[in-house]
Amino acid sequence: MGRGQSWRWPWAPFVFACLSRVSLSLWLIFLFESKVIGVAPNILRSCCFYAVALVMLIWVAQQVSGIFTAHPTPDLRVRVESGSFQDAKVSWLAADMRGWRENMEDAYVVDELRKDVFGDSLLFAVLDGHGGREVSDVASKLLVREIEAERRGASARNSNGKAETSVELAEVLRQSLPRLDERLRRGSWGLGWLFPGLLHPFATCGSTCVVAALDLLRREVVVANVGDSRALLIRDGKAIALSEDHKPENPIERTRIRGAGGQVIKIGPCHRVDGNLNLSRALGDFNLKATAGLPPEKQKVIAVPDVTKTPFQGGSSEILVLACDGLFERNSNQDIANLIWPKVKMGMALEQIATEVLHQCCARSLRGRPIEEGTDNETIILVRLPAADPSQAPVRSAPTVVTGPNHGFLLAGQRVKVCGLESEAGQKFNGLEGTVEGDVGEGRYSVRMPGIGSKSFKLQNLLPIEENHSPA
Repeated sequence: MGRGQSWRWPWAPFVFACLSRVSLSLWLIFLFESKVIGVAPNILRSCCFYAVALVMLIWVAQQVSGIFTAHPTPDLRVRVESGSFQDAKVSWLAADMRGWRENMEDAYVVDELRKDVFGDSLLFAVLDGHGGREVSDVASKLLVREIEAERRGASARNSNGKAETSVELAEVLRQSLPRLDERLRRGSWGLGWLFPGLLHPFATCGSTCVVAALDLLRREVVVANVGDSRALLIRDGKAIALSEDHKPENPIERTRIRGAGGQVIKIGPCHRVDGNLNLSRALGDFNLKATAGLPPEKQKVIAVPDVTKTPFQGGSSEILVLACDGLFERNSNQDIANLIWPKVKMGMALEQIATEVLHQCCARSLRGRPIEEGTDNETIILVRLPAADPSQAPVRSAPTVVTGPNHGFLLAGQRVKVCGLESEAGQKFNGLEGTVEGDVGEGRYSVRMPGIGSKSFKLQNLLPIEENHSPA
């Protein structure tokens, strides 16, 4: 399931772009040949000429059609799709709005993974396109297929033949997104290999992708993220980040970009790869993945995801949220939680909640122009998580709790600041903030930090951060 025109072949723009490039190239070759040698049959020159003319005619028709079918901005019409799984134990709603952009470039995926392959697992994803909707559109159609193909490949490599586990699901997601990116590069019928670098139809078109797989057996949310769309869990009103944005200015990202021969340039409020893309990880954007001699994971822009696992409680105490960065242009995770949670507790319908949140995140206008941040497309998925079944075997329905003399208690998912490290290697982490992932034993636990990854620290070197935001 997911927003899109079911009758529209997702590869159509890609194939059209490939044929356009081939037709134009052949026409130029035959034009040159006619001036120099002149031995090519006239019918070949004529075919190429008419092919180029047809391409130009189609392009003009598309532009004219766009003028007559365009709606004024901001377009505040919210499109909604909803449903449920597991005999209505898991209900969900997806909503999107074009906002101030001329075209809608977002896509989303809601699906149930095959039980014979993944057990009881659901998949939710938000893809935020840039430079066009082509990559987000194609990727949303291929995502589940690539995940299932990767899982079958992993099963074939696993001689044990054991049942699925959350660890395996996390690894499947980790491998699936680079695999999906390679599928986009290859293109339909392998045509993409004929057009390297800037010639590729997806050279300057790309998409973020945040995927949340709901493992109902282990009661965990497994999130894989590429880009700056986000997943968060709202637990009793508190926002728990399940993903971190991939921005060029993050230390690890900046190092990789420079190692691939790129630059991180600040233009206005944003840092951009080579002064262009304000993301350091994305699907597509193959002009920024063309440094010779480097593997895909070391290019300026990569499609390698960060993966997290978070236990959920479900029931009335939690709700899962996936959203594109259009909602976070001027809002933190906790701001979004403050918009959503009071409405959830009031018993408001998910459709009304999503509509109000999208409208509140969209920039206000004055004389037809935006006067604040919030001018991007907006997409959100809300998922009501199932409560634990007391009749089943014990489940991990509560977060890891870590206690200590200085902190009272810490929860997995809580924000903390690193402090008090005295070693030369550890001092560079002092003052950095991160998210608790869980206890790793011996008085230490794992903390995930943006641009750095997961590190293990002693309890006394972590200071809880209280996030107090009033509802907007």
